[in-house]
Amino acid sequence: MVELRDLSVTFSGGRKPVQAVSGVSLQVQRGEVVALIGESGSGKSVTLRTLLRLHPERRTRMAGEVRVAGQNLLTLSGRELADYRGKVASMIFQEPLLALDPVYTVGAQIVESIRRHEK
Repeated sequence: MVELRDLSVTFSGGRKPVQAVSGVSLQVQRGEVVALIGESGSGKSVTLRTLLRLHPERRTRMAGEVRVAGQNLLTLSGRELADYRGKVASMIFQEPLLALDPVYTVGAQIVESIRRHEK
């Protein structure tokens, strides 16, 4: 199960902090399909990237709870986070050029990812 409770994400680095997400709560059960919809800039991608903690650590403040299979992702160490990514959760990005390297075959890149997470 995926559970977000009162998730807030704030980015710093500019002249003033930007609160990209505020008070998001949702639950997704195993096998359930959920669509996260909203206007451009409403925080959809920020919310989903938080499930993998893909935001820059030094410039991002996350508050609330982010749980996957009962584990609070906001408290994972670097090694635990690396083990979590790919084994428990992964993401296919909207822009394929950001996800795949055209120099290598798609198959080789998928195999590399699987091998990385089997260790």
